Amino acid sequence: MMTTAVLLLAASVDGAMALRHASALSALGPRPWGSPRTQAAASYIAAQLRTAGGEVRLESFESHGIRGANVVATFPGASPEFVVVGAHHDTAPGSTGAYDDAAGVGVMIETARVLGAMPRPRTLVFVSFDGEEAWATGKTTTAGSRAYVKGLEARARDLVGAVVVEMCGWREGTPVVHPIAYADPMRPEGLTIAPERVMRAMLDGSRRGGVELGVGDPFLSWLYQPAVRTFRVGLYGDDLSFLQSGLPAAFTSDSTFTRFYPWYHQATDTPDKLDAAALGRMGTAVVGAVSAVAALPPSRAAERDWFAAFGHVVGARALWVIGVAALLPGLVGGYRAGGWPLAARLLHAVGAAFLMSRHLVPALWVLALPALFSGVARRKSGVLVAMAPPLLLLALGGAAWGRGMVHGLWVGSLDIGLAAAALGLLFVPLGGVRPMRSRKAHGSKRRAPGLPGKR
Repeated sequence: MMTTAVLLLAASVDGAMALRHASALSALGPRPWGSPRTQAAASYIAAQLRTAGGEVRLESFESHGIRGANVVATFPGASPEFVVVGAHHDTAPGSTGAYDDAAGVGVMIETARVLGAMPRPRTLVFVSFDGEEAWATGKTTTAGSRAYVKGLEARARDLVGAVVVEMCGWREGTPVVHPIAYADPMRPEGLTIAPERVMRAMLDGSRRGGVELGVGDPFLSWLYQPAVRTFRVGLYGDDLSFLQSGLPAAFTSDSTFTRFYPWYHQATDTPDKLDAAALGRMGTAVVGAVSAVAALPPSRAAERDWFAAFGHVVGARALWVIGVAALLPGLVGGYRAGGWPLAARLLHAVGAAFLMSRHLVPALWVLALPALFSGVARRKSGVLVAMAPPLLLLALGGAAWGRGMVHGLWVGSLDIGLAAAALGLLFVPLGGVRPMRSRKAHGSKRRAPGLPGKR
């Protein structure tokens, strides 16, 4: 099986060679989309992918009057269904782009060399995109990957998934998948995000390959997931073009919120900041992730609602079960108390269910623990402690906003108002049965029948 081959060949991911590729590309200098230097970078990458055994072609495109070229290398498999592994060879203006994203291209080339030597049940396509930094023109984003996706036409139905290798190779970084939410062109005010099945495959595959990918951040993984579904994160990868076209994709990086590469988009983003061992770690994780994605059945299911914990991914059905279970103790307590407590709990449950139907993961993060604690605790202090998740979410969002990583909200004023009201309703006391000890103590003071009382 392909996963067995991954275990055998994972050590062949050569971080030092990936570093050489990154250094060679960086030596060309800044490579903004449409410049002659991007053409030189494309020629270098084409030669390396050809050496790895790929059938290579350059795909020229034009967008907003600017020309560019994607490098496409195909490794045919037993099936026409295919997996895309991508990176980008253009840079931000003024940056040599060693980390962003010459290192990602180096990892992609090494991944092609390793996977190209394996039996392939499905075709693998390695693409170095031009125009990922197209934001600098003020006209568009991810121009090269958008052109590639558009050029797939009918072949898009055979795409199993896309894995994009972004900024990597920093010694202090941690390899993660970044499932960032993007605007969904098909759903006004809606979002699109890496599907559940792709996330599960990438986490499982990287773990079997020897370097497990995290989710979003090594320290804030659980908080990261509701955060990117609540706040509009300004960062992105070429997975944006695939997801906005209804195609499954995700991107990897070793830059995270708590450990963000300090020379991002600067002239000082040079090869001396890179580490061969870190590139080897990312390469090993990518080999495992791609192999697992290649084993998935083709699907266009959006699967937006999922949560990853302890290296595993649970889907929407399990999340709804968790949400209902968190509401039950409070509903039972409200039923026993009757009156205002019952009305408050019913209103809370209706509001929570409505919010979960709109934003399942953020709603669970904000409401589940407070609802559960308020249903079983007899003191308001317990509810206040359970308010930690929504407070932490606000704190992270505020910090990300202050660092310029966030530019808006996915949730609307209605959602915010309902969430605040639902949390407020939890402070309506449920009352409760008087403790048994108190009843015994009260009963012991009664006068025994037939005996005179004390005068």
